[in-house]
Amino acid sequence: MFNTDRFVADCQAALRSADPAGHIASVLTEALRDPQAVATALAADADTPGVVPLFRSDALTVAHVVSAPHSRSPIHNHCMWGVIGIYAGQEDNHLYRRGDGGLVDDGLRSLRSGDVFVMNPQLIHAVANPRDDLNGGLHVYGGDLMQRPGRSLW
Repeated sequence: MFNTDRFVADCQAALRSADPAGHIASVLTEALRDPQAVATALAADADTPGVVPLFRSDALTVAHVVSAPHSRSPIHNHCMWGVIGIYAGQEDNHLYRRGDGGLVDDGLRSLRSGDVFVMNPQLIHAVANPRDDLNGGLHVYGGDLMQRPGRSLW
């Protein structure tokens, strides 16, 4: 059974590993073997779109993210590694890279229930929910996502 406090503690412990993002990806993959257990544990916040921080420090942000049907975020970066794991619905990551004269489309990474995506610190993306229902996921970042200098929106 998924336990939010244990998950956050496992993410904190991963910061001491040689590859924190890889370690957290493994923790998320294991948790998402039972996506319904994750959904049940996070049910209090699962019906309202938004970002609910589960843990936040200078070194780590763990958030429960729910996206509205047919929503799309602005194009943005994080300036830190991140790991996304989806427990319900679908999240489309529209990827971009810097090119001559601006951003260039760099592909699409669609995530569905049980999928995990490791983002490098240079990643630029926009996140969309293409479906008629809410999507839900756990997002983990290697720093304080809310206070990170250098982040941009396009």
